[in-house]
Amino acid sequence: MNKRVDWEKRDQEVKIQVESAVQEILQKDKPERVTLRKVGIMTGLKALLEQKLDKLPLTKTYLEETVESVKMFQDGRIQWAIALLEEQGEEVKSWKVKRFAGITDQLSEKVEKIIDSYYFGILVDQIPCNDK
Repeated sequence: MNKRVDWEKRDQEVKIQVESAVQEILQKDKPERVTLRKVGIMTGLKALLEQKLDKLPLTKTYLEETVESVKMFQDGRIQWAIALLEEQGEEVKSWKVKRFAGITDQLSEKVEKIIDSYYFGILVDQIPCNDK
């Protein structure tokens, strides 16, 4: 007996599971990057998401809007580290931000610019940066 998959129904069910996994990732105390792989592992749907995502348009759209690029994640992690240092009453220094955020020395310029933007209200996306 050959059953046909109701992809529309499956898409709705998978999207709910994916949304739940993303919320769990975002609610952690220490920021973690939202990736397709991580969401797939958490939901037990890694193979489905990697191989059949085109058949799940609602889920695909949600993931495209939610999955973070490395740059987005690093920027958010730096801002989180600054806020954490301030909350603890610590002086916000570049080396401390990098240590808390787990950022490499290669991103020193980015850290400095985000610290400046945090204090001077400059939008991060408008900051020129030579970091890769």
